[in-house]
Amino acid sequence: MAQAMELIELHDDAAWDALVEASPQGTVFSRSAYLASLARPVRRYAIATGKQIHAVLAAPENADGTAIVNVEYTPYLGLLFQTDPKALPRQRALEEFRVAEFAVQALCERYASVAMSLSWHVTDIRPFLWHNYHEPQLGMFKTIPRYTGILDLTSGEDFPAQARACRRQELRKASAFDVREERDIEQFMYLYAQTFARQDIALPEATLALVRRITEAALADGYGRLASVSTPQGTAAMTLFLFDSRRAYYLFAANDPAQRNSGAATRLMFENIEYARARGCTEFDFVGANSPNRGDFKLSFNPELKLYFDVRYARGVPA
Repeated sequence: MAQAMELIELHDDAAWDALVEASPQGTVFSRSAYLASLARPVRRYAIATGKQIHAVLAAPENADGTAIVNVEYTPYLGLLFQTDPKALPRQRALEEFRVAEFAVQALCERYASVAMSLSWHVTDIRPFLWHNYHEPQLGMFKTIPRYTGILDLTSGEDFPAQARACRRQELRKASAFDVREERDIEQFMYLYAQTFARQDIALPEATLALVRRITEAALADGYGRLASVSTPQGTAAMTLFLFDSRRAYYLFAANDPAQRNSGAATRLMFENIEYARARGCTEFDFVGANSPNRGDFKLSFNPELKLYFDVRYARGVPA
């Protein structure tokens, strides 16, 4: 008799990180060090048959452990498949469907509500759409389309030449400014708060504390790069990028409101793109293109638009 799949919890950091690394859907956001920087309960699950692991997923929980919740600045935590790379496409699609179908059922039995962000590499979301298909009163998943922009760093392209004309103009305007790596987290946090204050947005203290923890952990553990660009008037822009073995991730940006038109942010973006390519990254993820102004800025650098999904379930609530 064939063994049944099980949802099991993993505790070993090294073993977990190896599974994240092995998955096409794996990103820096699922790695142990990043999850620890969230300073909240996160369970790490594997879907397994005996000793064979089919997929893993990180599950941030609410305070009483009854819900899987989305956490700010933490995309792509959904299913990370461990499918045999030599499998035929039809075999891989069937295997991943079965694994996702089991995972959906198991998680919805364990938790009263589930929210997660899937990788753009997950294109078949039928197991989520079909959960309780014939009994919608028991609760169904709501799917929310999201977008990000991905630059292929292996293409050999001249990235400024491919960008929008206004970006090239800003790059020329800011060509004499000083770009350097930073360790000044206090300056970064000050500019980060100022960036939102200019928009009349007062960030909650909990959000600022999370940004600080993520930044501190990334710099301390070597998977983050804080960089700045300075003009004669002072620091004009700063960014935090994260890295794994495949990609660079544009996570945080902070700008001096008085120097918004200096071209500094554009200069810093192009410098980060070239740094990521020199580091050996194959892709550059803009980490979202889901609001009009910020999305337009990111897409002006000519990335390929990628669709991914947020999925949300609440027991007893139809989609």
